[in-house]
Amino acid sequence: MRQMVPEVKENPENSSIKTYPGALTFLKKHVFSSKGLRDKFSTKLKKNSLPLAFLSPAVIFVLLITFLPILHAISISFYETSYLQKTEFIGFHHYWNYLQEPAGRQNILNSLIYVFGSLILAVPFGVLLATLLHRNLRFRTLFRTLIVLPWVVAQLISALLWSWLINPNYGPVNYFIQLWFGFPVDFLSQPLTAMPTLILVNVWRSFPYPMLLTLAALQTIPEELLEAAKVDGASAWTRFWRITLPLIQNTLLIAIIMLSLYYFNMVTLPLVLTGGGPLGATEVISLRVYREAFNFYHIGYGSAIAIYILLFNILFSLLYIKILRTEAVG
Repeated sequence: MRQMVPEVKENPENSSIKTYPGALTFLKKHVFSSKGLRDKFSTKLKKNSLPLAFLSPAVIFVLLITFLPILHAISISFYETSYLQKTEFIGFHHYWNYLQEPAGRQNILNSLIYVFGSLILAVPFGVLLATLLHRNLRFRTLFRTLIVLPWVVAQLISALLWSWLINPNYGPVNYFIQLWFGFPVDFLSQPLTAMPTLILVNVWRSFPYPMLLTLAALQTIPEELLEAAKVDGASAWTRFWRITLPLIQNTLLIAIIMLSLYYFNMVTLPLVLTGGGPLGATEVISLRVYREAFNFYHIGYGSAIAIYILLFNILFSLLYIKILRTEAVG
């Protein structure tokens, strides 16, 4: 039976090299005889040489401070480690082990609750304040300055401030709670109240970010459009829902994505305010990475967990890029 195989011919210039006639024709047409392609590439390179010269230091700098640490973290996550030394190659064992342990799954669940719980509160609150501050109010500049202050306060200071405010022994918040209900509440020592408290403190610190973005987006909406809707009898809620919100939705989506990345990587606020407790109720993924790497010196295991955060960040970054492309096409 005749076998259906491609015909193989010897290269007349080199009998030791055997090639397919179609492939040889393709190479001659597109590679060996690509003088035009080389000239085109050379022309573009000469034309863009100055911008490339200016961009190259920034590109090299970004590669050094961004991609090299990531590559090193990925590399070390496949090894058992003793401090910073690699001892044994174990492949994906750290990745699988983290998903198998109950604490790892609890970390992921805590992170999702922390991120989306903060987003649900911070973004609508920021939009509400931006809508109010967009109106002609007296002392509007003073209000804007005061409202932005939590955003410029460091996470460490925010955590210490709220630890003092809600302290069950001498905190002002618990003082009033004790006056009204007759007993203080230790918000940070109960699993049911620790995570909501951590989310509220995070919302208090981060709501100015969506507020500023929304305020900037509101200033781009033509006043004539809103006035025309008002003349047609549209209520304030209808004007906001039908006109304002569609015009600022891309800005809101960008704020949501950026805040999601920020919340996933946050360490200082949970570490100082709750320390991950009680009973691991507020231990998010980023805090677990910090503990494994710098408290227990499990560098390989901590690197593997950090890669999970990287995957979450990539997922949200892709969504962010998709939104930008949609906005550009629109």
